[in-house]
Order: sequence, then structure tokens, then C-alpha cells
Amino acid sequence: MADVTVDTLKERIFAFAEGYAASTGLDLAVSVTRDTPDAITVSVDGTDAAKVVGRGSRVLDALQLVATTACIHRGDPRLNVLFDSEGYRERREQLLVETANDLAAQVEEAGQEAVLDPLSALERKIVHNALLDHPSVMTYSEGLEPNRYIVIAPRPAQ
Repeated sequence: MADVTVDTLKERIFAFAEGYAASTGLDLAVSVTRDTPDAITVSVDGTDAAKVVGRGSRVLDALQLVATTACIHRGDPRLNVLFDSEGYRERREQLLVETANDLAAQVEEAGQEAVLDPLSALERKIVHNALLDHPSVMTYSEGLEPNRYIVIAPRPAQ
């Protein structure tokens, strides 16, 4: 089997996204909004874009998983794939970081843990990273997928 390049994988992912958009019958357009040597972000936009996000980004997450599974095989180069729509991921990240910081301030003041609603692995990573260097709180995940959640707790005194 011939070696597959990252560019070939990116072409496969983009073709998958275009095929999905065409098959829905919705008003959607597909574009690449980020293209780095080891990552690609595919955006599905248009007047029907909200239908592609789905509740809690479930449709976007599913598209990302299916595209990655269908297009990238064992032995292929590593490629980070992200699906977005109308800037949803960036807005969601900003909201998660703001929420994490607000809860961290509450935990710091009250000295009691705060528990977030269940989040996807990607969203949990955003929260963990947002508070990674916070001097007064720490984070950890509990529960099982799809109900895994983050606890923000006071950092133990050293």
C-alpha cells in the first residue's frame, strides 16, 4: 500500500464534508478555515448551519468522528480534524473559559467544590487548560461517558 500523505487525508476529509453537505438537501457550504501541517478545521456554513451544530454540538461532533473514522486509517499520518459551523466552536470555547473562571472565583471564595454539567472530551480539555495554572483551584473529571463532568476544587495548601 502506498504511503498516504497528510494532504491526501485533508482532501479526503474535505470531500467527505462536501458529500455530507450535498446529501442533506440543506443550504450549506463547506470551506477549510484552518489548515496547518498537522490539523484541519472544516467549516459547514449557510442558512441551515444551525441544523449542523445540533444540540450541544452533537451533530458537529458526530460528523467529526465519522469523517475521521472513514478517512484516516491505521498507519496513516496523524491529523487533527475539527468540524465547525458559523464560528460555533470559538464562541463555545469563550463561554467555557468564562464559566470556568467565574466558577473558579466562586470556589476560591467559598472554599467548596463546583461541578459543571457533563461535557464532551474536547470541552473538558478546554476547561482543564483554562484553569491549569490557577493558583487557588484545580480541576479533575469524574463520571463515565457521555456523562463525564468536571469538578473545580480548592487547591490543597502546600
